[in-house]
Amino acid sequence: MKTPSPEEFTQDKPWQDRCSGTVDVPADLIDGVTVEPLILRKDGRGALVELLTTREDLNLKIPHVYQVFAEPGSVRAWVYHQWQVDRLSYTNGHMRLVLFDIREGSPTQGKLNVLDVGAVNPCRVRIPPFVVHGLANLGQELAHFVNLPTNVYDPANPDKCRLPYPDSRIPYSFD
Repeated sequence: MKTPSPEEFTQDKPWQDRCSGTVDVPADLIDGVTVEPLILRKDGRGALVELLTTREDLNLKIPHVYQVFAEPGSVRAWVYHQWQVDRLSYTNGHMRLVLFDIREGSPTQGKLNVLDVGAVNPCRVRIPPFVVHGLANLGQELAHFVNLPTNVYDPANPDKCRLPYPDSRIPYSFD
């Protein structure tokens, strides 16, 4: 069998949809939180989605990447980080992400945001330090998301502060 030559391959066409994505975002987001659409580029084989790229910002650091799986009906709450910024990418399932600002002196201290994320609302959510967050899988199937935080996870000194769910001081219930 003859090996194909590079000339026999066809060059991909440029993407035409770089900025065409939309996402449901609360009008009054917590200060420092961003929600960006993720565009699923689909064809007959499936889909491709860029979770984070240095294309526009060559100084963007991607030191750590991990995937989290959530069983149907599960709740993963409450947590915040002291130093790292979470960059959570949601592309499948039906999940509810809840954010609560506990930062002293923040212009949005005490504010709560609720976002439905996943297959119907693919997005990347940037969560700054000291913004508490929790997540529930509202769907009937295993769901997952990818985190591309700004810091490497240090198992000997984890930057993760937890408060068991439920806690009445966080004004939200996933029930």
